[in-house]
Amino acid sequence: MKKHVLIAIALLVFVTNTIADAQWRSKTHDVYNALTIPPGVDIKIGDFSEYWEGVFETVKGSDGTIFCGVEYSGNVFEEHNGGKWKGTEDHQTCFAILWEPEAIYLAIAVDDDEHEHAAAAAWNGDGAQLAFEMSGKRTAGQQMFLYNVGLDDKAENILQNALNENPGGAGIVPDEDIAIVRNEDEKETYYEIRFTAEELQVKGKKFSEGFKFGLGICVNDGDREAGQEGQKGWSGWYTHSIVFGKNSEHTGLVVLTDEQLAVEPANKLATTWGILKSVR
Repeated sequence: MKKHVLIAIALLVFVTNTIADAQWRSKTHDVYNALTIPPGVDIKIGDFSEYWEGVFETVKGSDGTIFCGVEYSGNVFEEHNGGKWKGTEDHQTCFAILWEPEAIYLAIAVDDDEHEHAAAAAWNGDGAQLAFEMSGKRTAGQQMFLYNVGLDDKAENILQNALNENPGGAGIVPDEDIAIVRNEDEKETYYEIRFTAEELQVKGKKFSEGFKFGLGICVNDGDREAGQEGQKGWSGWYTHSIVFGKNSEHTGLVVLTDEQLAVEPANKLATTWGILKSVR
């Protein structure tokens, strides 16, 4: 009898956790299957290579849409501390990931009608917060690597506040590992960031096909003209891994695949960053 009771309790706990988990898990964009960098292709931070455009277009959720404006708990954008969202032109985050054995590369394209970052802290304004849960378990209490990056109020210099909850990482370095560019004409901000396997303390200092890890992307928004400076809301992918506490169970899952992006003989894609705007 006691055995049956214990089994029933275990099943109840499992079902309860599964239901709770389902409340924030995306039905269509929970897993990102990252492409590997083709041989001969060199991704240089700050070049904002044309290769990225093909990656944005190629990797999609189960519903056939790209990882752009992904809903989280029913919201594309979550308002915070009095902030107001006026739609995707006000703020929307799209992202893409590539990998090679030594590093993973993250590109983020943000629609943002106004760049604002009067505060000194990299997160408190228009900046990106990133969380890596390297076991891939995505359960509560896992250690995470945390990074905050953004541009200053003039959109000229990188504000960096790299946090690392798992001792041993050296941190990421502007120009070498991070590049951020604001296109005021297009009202977009582009991020390109490299994270080495050594920095993320991957065993053997190498990534490999099939490797899985949890990732959270939270891009904050501030709007001076509306009197909403600082962190007044955010969009991204599994943002609650970072805001309202650091929650490793709230990360999305990245899977490193052996799939490569087809390239032309000259090692250039036929697409450009401009097409990204049209598909959105």
